[in-house]
Amino acid sequence: MPGSIEQKLQRVDQIIQELRLIKCQNTKIGGPLVKGISGGERKRTSIGVELITDPSLIFLDEPTTGLDSFTATSVMETLKDLTKQGRTIIQTIHQPNSDIFEMFDRLMLLAKGKVIYFNKASMAVDYFTSINYKCPDLSNPADYFMSIMSIESIEKPDSDDANELQQSQRNIQQVYAERIKFFSDSYQNSHLKNDPTERDLSAKPLQVSDDQLKQQASWCYQFKLLAQRNFLNIIRLPQTSWVKLLVTVMTSLFCVVLFYNVQGDAAGV
Repeated sequence: MPGSIEQKLQRVDQIIQELRLIKCQNTKIGGPLVKGISGGERKRTSIGVELITDPSLIFLDEPTTGLDSFTATSVMETLKDLTKQGRTIIQTIHQPNSDIFEMFDRLMLLAKGKVIYFNKASMAVDYFTSINYKCPDLSNPADYFMSIMSIESIEKPDSDDANELQQSQRNIQQVYAERIKFFSDSYQNSHLKNDPTERDLSAKPLQVSDDQLKQQASWCYQFKLLAQRNFLNIIRLPQTSWVKLLVTVMTSLFCVVLFYNVQGDAAGV
């Protein structure tokens, strides 16, 4: 990241404000043995680390995993605010609640490696209704989409006969494959697939300037920063450091006992 120390500190302060981390900016992140910030604050801190270089495109894998509904919604609201600043955020997410689902601009649904929907999230319910898969009233659309894409939604026969169960399992696999193929074919032949907006978006190449490609710190500078960070971790989390040291000593003693007096010839090996 180019610029003076003052500019870098200003950038950090700006990110802290954007991610609503002001009240915990001087709090330890913590760990298994040391109490620190909450799960939601930890997620936002991880996002903040990626924002240091001011990227225009951000990829996130399950940013709400392990969070309760309220905290997950709060993290998603923060991400939504970032998109309003001109950033593009692409994320994978499972079982978002209805409030989170309404925040999505565009939605892609994948099943068995096939795209069965990719367009505005607000149009998804109407689209699936048009192919005779109507989302029940007052239901979370995300939960409904996940259910119809899952093989678990196909009814299984109530039988104790092993042969019938084996045959029914094959039938279920076939029905599921046909359903996914129907979803995929329906999308490929729909007006959504031929949306001019989609073609315009896919036709725009990603612009990367020469300055962005050259923004790489030297080896010495990277080593210095990593050494400083490791030293700070040792100071801030002494319990973890002692545990690591104890594990290293015990492992060494175990190896000594295991190989003590072992002969160096073929019999010993």
